[in-house]
Amino acid sequence: MNSLPPNISKLIGQMIMVGIKGHDRDAVYDFFERNYKYHVGGIILYDEDITTNPPSLHNIRSQQQLSNFTNYLQEFSSNPLLIGIDQEGGKVNRLKEIYGFPKTISWSKLGNINDLKKTELESNNIAKSLNRCGINVNFSPVLDLDISKDNIISQKDRAISSDYKVVFEHAQTSIKCHLDHDIIAVGKHFPGQGSSQGDTHQDWVDVSDTWSDQELRPYNKLIQANNISAIMTSHLYNKHLDKKYPATLSKNIINDLLRREMNFKGVVISDDPQMEAISSRYKLERIIELMICAGVDIFCFGNNLVYDPDIVKKIHHVVLRLLKDQKIDVSMLEKSNERIIKLKSKIGLL
Repeated sequence: MNSLPPNISKLIGQMIMVGIKGHDRDAVYDFFERNYKYHVGGIILYDEDITTNPPSLHNIRSQQQLSNFTNYLQEFSSNPLLIGIDQEGGKVNRLKEIYGFPKTISWSKLGNINDLKKTELESNNIAKSLNRCGINVNFSPVLDLDISKDNIISQKDRAISSDYKVVFEHAQTSIKCHLDHDIIAVGKHFPGQGSSQGDTHQDWVDVSDTWSDQELRPYNKLIQANNISAIMTSHLYNKHLDKKYPATLSKNIINDLLRREMNFKGVVISDDPQMEAISSRYKLERIIELMICAGVDIFCFGNNLVYDPDIVKKIHHVVLRLLKDQKIDVSMLEKSNERIIKLKSKIGLL
């Protein structure tokens, strides 16, 4: 193996976004103390801990508490963190009214209204709430077309329209509003899961017979208009796009389709690799190897389907093993880091 660069820990860490337990200074201290040897580039926050039964309170209790919490995260981190959340509005809403945050409406309802001024108002309100609390990444907007009524996207009112032009126009507005408040809006779930039947949180989902390239159109238009700087993958399997691997693990889908054909230059973030769709079929080492080879820049381990206190350390050790065994190359990490640094600079983090 060629000698590794002195900044190898930081190269690996920048690619890790992870969920942590707790909601206060002590929790942040404990997290960084446990991982003092290992860099991490991002944290994802949740209001409910679903590793407990019934679900319990998690990272979010109030506006002031959350603001303090994110301040501690940045203070204890050795590098500026991406701090992310799923704040789509409606049913997928981490900043709930019971914690003192403003009421939000769903992406689906905004589609029914179909007024860009209303979408702008709602997007600005969400972005302001996030900015005030120190959150700089929102895993929104959903770019999935409203096609199947039998999937988690439609059932939770998360799809705005079956018309890709409507999706594009409203997504463009939302992304701009977020960026105006120094927040990266992440379009999801590539290459489109609006036609799916099933839930990748729970099982393998095959869209080979339902998916069409119409579902790429919102992405294509946003990329061509230079409006989108981060995209999240789905874990869907489509034999017409890749005979072997689901999207998050697929070089054909991420590197060849999204990057080469569609010319996307931004950051690719995985949906949670702890979801059953891939975690039940592949071991951690294989998942990380495939993601890196496919062109994923940030692995988003929510740590909220199962909780692993050592997940950061494990990812670092896995990547080092993959480098040692020459299954991946340092240049792959360096390319991802260039894109991540550019993304962080876009919102003044670097």
